[in-house]
Amino acid sequence: MAANSANRVVGLSMRVTTASGYVEHRDAISHDWIRLLDSWEMTSLLIPNTLTDPAAFVEACGVDLLVLTGGDDIGVSAVRDAAEKIILDHALERGIPTLGVCRGLQFIVQYFGGQLSNVDGHVASNHPCKLSDRWGQIYSAQEIQVNSFHGKAVTPQGLAPNLRAEAWDSSGRIEAVQHRRAPVAGVMWHPERDGAPTGDRNLFETLLRRGK
Repeated sequence: MAANSANRVVGLSMRVTTASGYVEHRDAISHDWIRLLDSWEMTSLLIPNTLTDPAAFVEACGVDLLVLTGGDDIGVSAVRDAAEKIILDHALERGIPTLGVCRGLQFIVQYFGGQLSNVDGHVASNHPCKLSDRWGQIYSAQEIQVNSFHGKAVTPQGLAPNLRAEAWDSSGRIEAVQHRRAPVAGVMWHPERDGAPTGDRNLFETLLRRGK
């Protein structure tokens, strides 16, 4: 067990879905997230999208690490987009470590003024990523194999100035970012799914150490 992980509360944003046979919207999250965090002895906290004050919810529940999860493109659900902006605003104000996953990385890039591009061949595939020296220390490797489930990409030209690239695919597209000052990072791969690099837990631990 990693010393800094036990009993840490990880707040998870959720996608908005419709249930078959019901005329209603629901928040949803993959069971994979719950299983992963449970195996790391971390506590999962699901953050509803329709709260009057999601920032107050995050504060009251003592979130140690915020994860903006994947699923669906930005703009598909205005409700989700609004809720994630509020909790990211709050995390930055309070110094709560934040990790964006796939869509979450894309959200962070756009939040800080960057731009996204379309990409083909990155859905349900695995590929290698080259890591920066900083992240090479986190993952104990200079190259890792990652899963991939995204149709949007970040190019060096689309990266916001206060974010730095930390991982790249073989075509030079950015697969991981980190804020230059705040404890905020993002990865295009999914730590909760098969094919994720084993060093992802070290990334969570590193963010937790950088936070409040």
